[in-house]
Amino acid sequence: MTEDPASCEDPTVCFCYRVSRAKVAAFLRKQNPTVASQLSECDSAGTGCGWCRRLLEDMHTTHQAGGDPGKDLKQDANEAARRTWQSERRSKPS
Repeated sequence: MTEDPASCEDPTVCFCYRVSRAKVAAFLRKQNPTVASQLSECDSAGTGCGWCRRLLEDMHTTHQAGGDPGKDLKQDANEAARRTWQSERRSKPS
């Protein structure tokens, strides 16, 4: 029996620095940061365009509550949401 390739996928959390969900989850387990902003120490996650900051905050909250951070994150949905966010951001007047 072969495994579904989508189930093996490690979704990207921070697209600017290509930081994966697994990398952030491992950082949370090892470093146990007290505030979400400390996740920037994980390969600069969250310090680029800002798209992933809310996701990083959610992952931190889940970790603090004893859950599996980002376990339901899907690559396709995350990419689509980021594209929408970028286009909305570009269309807003300065």
